[in-house]
Amino acid sequence: MPTPLPKTKLNETQLRQFRDEGYVILGRVLSDEQLEGLRGEEARFRANAQVGKDQKNQTLFFSQVGPYSQIVRQVGLEGAHLDALEQLIGPNLMLWYTQFVTKMPDGESGKSEFPWHQDNGYISIEPANNVTVWIALDDVDTRNGCVWVDPKSHLQGLLPHKKKSADSWFLEIKVAGDGVPAVLKAGEAVAFTGLTLHRSKLNHTDRPRRAFFFEYCDPASVAVSLVDHSGDPASAPRSPVIRRAGTWLARGQLPLPPNNKFEA
Repeated sequence: MPTPLPKTKLNETQLRQFRDEGYVILGRVLSDEQLEGLRGEEARFRANAQVGKDQKNQTLFFSQVGPYSQIVRQVGLEGAHLDALEQLIGPNLMLWYTQFVTKMPDGESGKSEFPWHQDNGYISIEPANNVTVWIALDDVDTRNGCVWVDPKSHLQGLLPHKKKSADSWFLEIKVAGDGVPAVLKAGEAVAFTGLTLHRSKLNHTDRPRRAFFFEYCDPASVAVSLVDHSGDPASAPRSPVIRRAGTWLARGQLPLPPNNKFEA
């Protein structure tokens, strides 16, 4: 039987860094078996979704895959990182978003570069208590397109985003400076807030750079889609995250809806 990883707990220095800088390195959060399982699922989704399509120089996204993958649900709902998430969000944890992000080899085309953005610039979580756990499925560094974060950027609140170009759904914010690269070994993770500016550059190697992320929030939160699938502004209504497809309660309890039928 595989030996489970010890639960990830953050010390006071790490908690302070997360509060002050908007991100923290979690270290190893996947067992060898979980790492291979997620790699296998990435290959399955990529083979199915990209049949007949040109993958060259692209960043590929496979979103809300939890309903279709047992290993995604197992890691997302029972993973070693959940104790740390409780420290960052609280005892009630809703897993509300899952996504594989595969950055294909890209010499200098620029197509696979994902510009500076906040996760809440696409779908805003209110209040902004959401945390993304970005997990490397390969060793990642500045050569193959690791994620970069802009420390303290979360303190600015939600910023206005613009489309990168008319033919792209990528949003971007202009940032001075390079930020800090999250250099990780396969199976390691970085956590950052929904308001932390982050990006990834090109993959200059000859192999895909595979990653996966979970996004968590308090189950009482509300989600607002700020853009449509083309990256254009949307006027979607506010909706409780517990009503969105592909969400699960990871820990704690769901909020009770207002109901005057159950009076003492």
